[in-house]
Amino acid sequence: MGFDSRFYDKAEREIKERQANNSRILETRRNDAETKFPELALLRRAISGTSGKLIALIADRSGDIKPRLDDLERENLALQDKLRSTLVRCGYPEDYLDPIYSCKICRDTGISDGRLCSCFMEAVKKAASDELNSSSPLKLCGFDEFDLTYYDDTEPTSLGATARKIMEKNYLLCRKYAEDFHLPYESILMRGRTGLGKTHLSLSIASVVLEKGYSVIYGSAPDLFRRIEKEHFGNADNGVDTLDMLIKTDLLVLDDLGAEFESKFYVSAFYNILNDRMNSSLPTIINTNLELSELEKRYGERISSRISTMKKPIFVGSDVRILKERRHK
Repeated sequence: MGFDSRFYDKAEREIKERQANNSRILETRRNDAETKFPELALLRRAISGTSGKLIALIADRSGDIKPRLDDLERENLALQDKLRSTLVRCGYPEDYLDPIYSCKICRDTGISDGRLCSCFMEAVKKAASDELNSSSPLKLCGFDEFDLTYYDDTEPTSLGATARKIMEKNYLLCRKYAEDFHLPYESILMRGRTGLGKTHLSLSIASVVLEKGYSVIYGSAPDLFRRIEKEHFGNADNGVDTLDMLIKTDLLVLDDLGAEFESKFYVSAFYNILNDRMNSSLPTIINTNLELSELEKRYGERISSRISTMKKPIFVGSDVRILKERRHK
């Protein structure tokens, strides 16, 4: 998968920011500990002194330096052991003054075994994902803002219970889904008319999952399918392989499925996304106004069979957006 150079540049800046941040943390630790316990500073300087002697000895090259190298190594290891034991005696973890790395593989260099480290490529993918998400309101909805009082609690619906009871169940399902999120994980198909809270709850899930450190792509089906089509036919120059990003992101939230223009290309793209994600046990959340029979008619049996394995909460009630406007008049 290829990415535009600007995403690599952004990833490089992020790696450098990690290095700088970890250096600041280590410096703060060092200043605090050595101010309280000056013997720690003496030990650290002694260790640095043996390193300096080692460099000078290697540069000297006069005579047999192996015995002196062995002596310096023993001295250095003994000083390091003493530093660790002193840290513990002073109430710190023994590795408190060790260098701090966000990535243990490349030690925040972005390079491992002569190649770009996986952490660097994750930063590249995140930069590309952020661009895909730039027009979506990922931070605008939360579970705490979901107001169940907009759903009627007096008359039973065709499903038996009142709208509020059904929507409370949907709310709790979505909240637990977000709180328990892990990989691999199951998928959700949210069905119901416009304005019943599908977008709100799926955005709430996405926000929590993002806070857990997972990658999330959120977008409307019409917009994402159009992007894929433009890239496929060479009419886009955004440096992003949208189809690959949608297939590989930890969580994909596909909003407003069924609102896109009917197209065999879109159906094929949707199948590839859904099939590849399910084969990789990656979860997808789909929001749609269509009934199950309408989904099968529009997208075919192959897609319908994959959707059948998802959790399928039904959203009921009156259009919340209209109710909110009336309430605030």
